[in-house]
Amino acid sequence: MKKPLCILAVLAASAAVPAFAQGAGYIGAGIGRGNLNINGTELTGLSNAQVGDSDTTWQIRGGWRFHPYFALEAGYYELGKYDFRGNAGALTVTGDAKAESYTLSLVGILPISDQFEGYGRIGYAHSKFKFSANAAIASAFSADTQEEATYGVGARWHFSRNWSLFAEWMKNDKIKIDNYMGGIDFRF
Repeated sequence: MKKPLCILAVLAASAAVPAFAQGAGYIGAGIGRGNLNINGTELTGLSNAQVGDSDTTWQIRGGWRFHPYFALEAGYYELGKYDFRGNAGALTVTGDAKAESYTLSLVGILPISDQFEGYGRIGYAHSKFKFSANAAIASAFSADTQEEATYGVGARWHFSRNWSLFAEWMKNDKIKIDNYMGGIDFRF
């Protein structure tokens, strides 16, 4: 999985070098809802596990549109905190799992009009899942990092020369959270 992502990054960077003088940068932020698509027992290993399956998510991102149809983008996604409760033998265990992700993506852009465009992204994500659990006799903490692919689709409305609103769906291939977001970008 790492080799195709490295090749994708090298191709994007080499295509961007001659176009930096004519490109446009942007920064943005968004907020939304994450939906965890995994059952409680699979996530926690506990019997009779119940998991809160949605939470607020947010992102910050910055990119360089080096071609009318392509951009290279880096971002940070806070993917939510999900509470759980289940049984480990006779003990009741409660806790939470929190997910975050740093991404680097190649964004393909499809202009629909002067004000509207659709886009799709594919790239690399360095993600972290943090678990904490509590029972009557003990507490535990664990963290797991993942190197994974990230992908998504979205649409953008340019309502002024420098400002745009966006709506986006994003997902990573190992952390099973569907992320639905809306936000604003500033182009410079």
